[in-house]
Amino acid sequence: MYLRALCILSLTLAISAYAEPPAPEQLDTALSLLLQVDPALLVAQTEAHRKQAEAWESEAAELRRQADEIDARQKELVTKLEATISIAKALMAALEPNSAAPADAQMMAPTPTPEMTPAAAPAPPDAMPEAAPAVNFDDNVKAIFKARCVRCHNNDQRKSGLSLESHETALQGGSSGQVIVPGQPDGSRLLRLISRQEQPYMPPSGDPVNEEQLNTIREWIRLGAPANKDSKTAMAKAEATAAAVVVAVEDSGPPPMPEVPLDTPVQASLSANPVARAMTTSPRAPLLAVAGYRQVLLYQLEKFELLGALAFPEGEIHALTFNARGNLLLAGGGRVGESGVVVLWDVRTGKRLGAYGEEYDTVLAADVSPDGRLVAIGGPSKKVKVYALADASLLYKLESHTDWVLATRFTPDGEVLATGDRAGGLFLWQAANGRPVEALRGHTGAVNDLACSADSSLLASAGADSTVQVWDTWKYSKVREFKAHDGAVLSVDFSRDGQIVTGGEDALIKRWDSNGSLQTTYEKLPDWGYQARFGAQGALVLAGTWTGDIAVWNASSGERVASLSTFPKS
Repeated sequence: MYLRALCILSLTLAISAYAEPPAPEQLDTALSLLLQVDPALLVAQTEAHRKQAEAWESEAAELRRQADEIDARQKELVTKLEATISIAKALMAALEPNSAAPADAQMMAPTPTPEMTPAAAPAPPDAMPEAAPAVNFDDNVKAIFKARCVRCHNNDQRKSGLSLESHETALQGGSSGQVIVPGQPDGSRLLRLISRQEQPYMPPSGDPVNEEQLNTIREWIRLGAPANKDSKTAMAKAEATAAAVVVAVEDSGPPPMPEVPLDTPVQASLSANPVARAMTTSPRAPLLAVAGYRQVLLYQLEKFELLGALAFPEGEIHALTFNARGNLLLAGGGRVGESGVVVLWDVRTGKRLGAYGEEYDTVLAADVSPDGRLVAIGGPSKKVKVYALADASLLYKLESHTDWVLATRFTPDGEVLATGDRAGGLFLWQAANGRPVEALRGHTGAVNDLACSADSSLLASAGADSTVQVWDTWKYSKVREFKAHDGAVLSVDFSRDGQIVTGGEDALIKRWDSNGSLQTTYEKLPDWGYQARFGAQGALVLAGTWTGDIAVWNASSGERVASLSTFPKS
């Protein structure tokens, strides 16, 4: 009944739109039938029709979305096809000789592929075509960086000093210098990191950048890293900066050891018994360097023999370190309240290579960058100064510390410089240029020493507040904290496998695993354990004391294997 009445009424009204108006009796009949319909049934049927209409609308919206997606894919394919055609044309133009080649030579010419493009010498800028680049930052690369990189490398949070948020900041580079070299994909460190040819792999977590994205970035760099479709594709030269830090490659030859006779150690008077406050072990050789009386004493750690001394007439030594290759030795010190300096030696020849800095007080902290290009020094001036070892020029100065600088440390990858002071201040800086990275807040007392894990991901700080605090150098956050000693923690060191050794005012030396769990407590020393270091690739633990004694233990068993001294007997 309902359907019949509704159909009659609908049909009548529809006909009226194209013909003569319906007769009154027709309308009366339709309305009479409609009034006989149960209202509840009419509401239910109307609701059913509404739901059906919504379902059709939803289905239509989904079909429109799919159509839009297909259109987007089609546009993307067209763009890639145009890029491929452009590359092919450019290759053909580059490969085409000035005069017509013989037919057989043309037949033998290889089909150009993208892999061949790096071998082709780039044309000079004035010879490059001014056509719109097929791949550019705004249209192609920016979306990849946003999806895979910008969460860490943005203008607010510049991990390793690098922001990939804009074309300008991407080309500026980060703390390790330029990472994108326009026109040179193989010379661009960013591409090597994201393609996992070089560590640290990027992104550090999640799936690697896929092959299609890699090819887009590679092609963008090859074209000169253009900003947008209106950019010219002239090739830029690599940025040349003396301060650019690169990861040092270990020598393939034998570990650096003294190859010539060294000076005979100076015999100090009994009243000049020096504290073993500065001590370091070679990262590659069985060699210990320890501060003596105005000299550095070198011990061989296989037979625990004294090899000789390197003179430091400038005064008392407060800092000692080898570079990553182990072929350079750096000492920092001076005379309290008078002068300070850093001296560099060639380990193999014992030759003094140079002196750096002219301080008006002693140097308390010093470190050399992994590649042997930079040296960072700190002390009572509350400033950190970074010099170029090549010409002793001052590259930059850091002035955020509010108290004496007691520790400086480059990360093994050369990206970051960490510095700590007597007030508990701990800062991270871009090693290449001194731009601030982060202030790490946690210590309530002096930061006495700093150490880095072999992969540069962790920084350990030894505090006068009795704690060792471990920091993530990528996230700039504290990973863990543990009480290491009763009283101040005076030193901290990492082994290559991530173990930690500490020394403290309680005259104890302790070894910890990477999670901060105590593994070994070595025999108590006669006085403060001023410095503790791993030696012989982590097989030994060495500790220097306030009295000048140097204890040597087997790292795992805890057995005492040797006793050395900063006060060699004649």
